Amino acid sequence: MKTFISALTVLCLISCAGPGAVQQSGPEQYQPSSACRGCHTKIYEQHIQSEHGKTFTNPAFQAQFFRELLPRAAQDAGMKKVASECAACHAPVASRTSKVITGPADLNDPVIHGGVTCDFCHSISGFAGAAPGNGNYVPLPDTDRKLGPFTYNSSWHHRYSALHTQSEFCGICHDQINRYGLEIKSTYTEWKGSPYAAAGIQCQDCHMNLKGYLTAGRPMYEKGQAAEMTLGAAPYRDKLFTHRFPGAHSKTQLASGMLNVSVGTTRISDREVTATILVNNRNTGHKMPSGSADLRLLWLEVVLRPDDGSIPVAAVPAAATGIYDVAGNAAEDKEVLGDAIPAGSRVYRAVFVDAAGAQTLSSYDAVRSIFDNRLNASEIREETYHVTIPAGLRGKAAIEARLKYLPYPESFTRKFGLEKPEPFELASARKVLLLK
Repeated sequence: MKTFISALTVLCLISCAGPGAVQQSGPEQYQPSSACRGCHTKIYEQHIQSEHGKTFTNPAFQAQFFRELLPRAAQDAGMKKVASECAACHAPVASRTSKVITGPADLNDPVIHGGVTCDFCHSISGFAGAAPGNGNYVPLPDTDRKLGPFTYNSSWHHRYSALHTQSEFCGICHDQINRYGLEIKSTYTEWKGSPYAAAGIQCQDCHMNLKGYLTAGRPMYEKGQAAEMTLGAAPYRDKLFTHRFPGAHSKTQLASGMLNVSVGTTRISDREVTATILVNNRNTGHKMPSGSADLRLLWLEVVLRPDDGSIPVAAVPAAATGIYDVAGNAAEDKEVLGDAIPAGSRVYRAVFVDAAGAQTLSSYDAVRSIFDNRLNASEIREETYHVTIPAGLRGKAAIEARLKYLPYPESFTRKFGLEKPEPFELASARKVLLLK
């Protein structure tokens, strides 16, 4: 981070309240999240470890923001507006209070590096315009009033806010249309068209419950007291919202059943195995992967693994819906994807191109989406794979399927000097076969 900061940061964090945010009269005042720690210790600890607590300190965000976006904003007024939109959701308090970053020492300021702070979220009273998106929140900071999801008003500082129980609250920052009119983040829109929305299941029901997804169609919440008080006692609640906000960045959630795969029917003929693999996104109320779709990668690896310990044989997808859904088919795959995804793997992703028609991983440069085969909300995708049985192979062998995830591809890490992320296995399945 020390090499990223320059005077250019002033461009973004001076009066960049977001494109639709409503300006309030007088200076806005926010408390750092640490101010909530005295009474809400557990919630505070959850929050600072969450992605919401790290929106500004996230290395990938900082690299792209400081190394590419702000230098371009110094020369382009349109890019300055883009930078403002980024700050509105990644450093909202600094953005709203016109806080200026002038050097590395400022990163010690909790207003800057605190990300989406407790006080900020619990001061949002609505959104500007007809729909949430692009950071169009309406903030009403108030020392004596904090908005929340419980249907009562306390004598202390809680005030009920229906918005805090609705997906529209999340859509404020989780939907974004770029300067070319292209929807580059659409998690809220994906949810809105899903069976989850039709059933009245909100974002908070999954991303603020104990597991991070539904169990038997219902959320499972923590129970207890939301506050630890020295005088009196906070009420016991059967429903406590976790502030870990588990999602695609949470390995514990991904590993616990957010998605799964299974090996369905298999057929052996003419020294070839045909296998049906089911990729199950039923536990998710939006596409997978979602969020920054230009960067996120999900893929399926299928092999035939001989029981004798010999080298496994890669299976090949039976059909393709375009050159971008099988790794290695597109000319730019080697450069963009790197070596993390084996050639021949089925890849679930969105591909954006810039004005010159080249694939871009900078969503603010995207003018068109040319490919999108991501798993839909609640979908079970059926994939067919073929694998040739090596000559002489007899006895037991297993079809193995592994579903893996990367937050961003190798080319992104090279460009911004980031540590290369390791692929994370979300789910796996195997089926033993007898080869004659």
